[in-house]
Amino acid sequence: MDNSTNKKDKKDKRNKKNKKAWPLYALLAASIVAVAIFAVLLGRELYTNWQSQSFYSELSSDIETRPQATAAPRPSPTPGGTGAEDAGSGDSAPDEQEDAAFVPYMDFEALGEKFPGVVGWIKLEGTAIDYPIMHWTDNDYFLGHLPDGTSHRSGSIFLDYRNSPDFMDKSILIYGHASRTQEMFGSLKNYRGQEYYDAHPHAYIYTPERDYALLFIAGYLVDSGTETPPMSFKDEEAFLKHIDDIKRRSFFRSDVVVGPDDRIVNLCTCAYDFDNARLILVGKLVEI
Repeated sequence: MDNSTNKKDKKDKRNKKNKKAWPLYALLAASIVAVAIFAVLLGRELYTNWQSQSFYSELSSDIETRPQATAAPRPSPTPGGTGAEDAGSGDSAPDEQEDAAFVPYMDFEALGEKFPGVVGWIKLEGTAIDYPIMHWTDNDYFLGHLPDGTSHRSGSIFLDYRNSPDFMDKSILIYGHASRTQEMFGSLKNYRGQEYYDAHPHAYIYTPERDYALLFIAGYLVDSGTETPPMSFKDEEAFLKHIDDIKRRSFFRSDVVVGPDDRIVNLCTCAYDFDNARLILVGKLVEI
């Protein structure tokens, strides 16, 4: 057999080998591209979260170190308790504080100068929730903007545009994104367990006029395409029926008593159990 024949046979073998191997090469190339895309997306998300965390961390630090005339009084509802010892159904403040001049926990005058639209502040101790509450003419703007107006996917915590900014409505809706790193309202997903509720049974809402404890009563899922938390009720019976309904649907059990004259706050964020799933954490608003 001459050399030309040997060369041809070797070439044919290489070609056959390459034909068999090209699917593996293609799969390897696709895997490399997929990993690169994932890395870019992950890096973008981490950078975005870092930007948001830095903004809110600096803001919170600035506000909390600002001198205050007095510290806001705080209730001490026991985990799983009713909070009635401190507030009662009427939610009255302690007698010794009735004649005291109210001093806001936050410097809302300074906040308002920096962030037009700020109406309150929400804080849930032991979590990342320590944010200003914004209010606008729609429910879209603060989905994609920080309190200073910077366009950002983390958005802001904000009050439903249909609610009064003085927090005096019967049912109040507050929205926030569900970050995977538990910033914004990402930590609300932890209320799917009784143990977490027992450790975090209340939050605080501060406003220019009043300070409140928010005593949680229920956490449940809704399909936002067919159901949203009601903002008003035709009568006391309808209100109490709603409270009974959400308690039956709740992930955890709460002994907080809700009366016909009480007000509730619905903390709303995304869930991923099904299309349009939303997690709603509901609390009774108690004036401090």
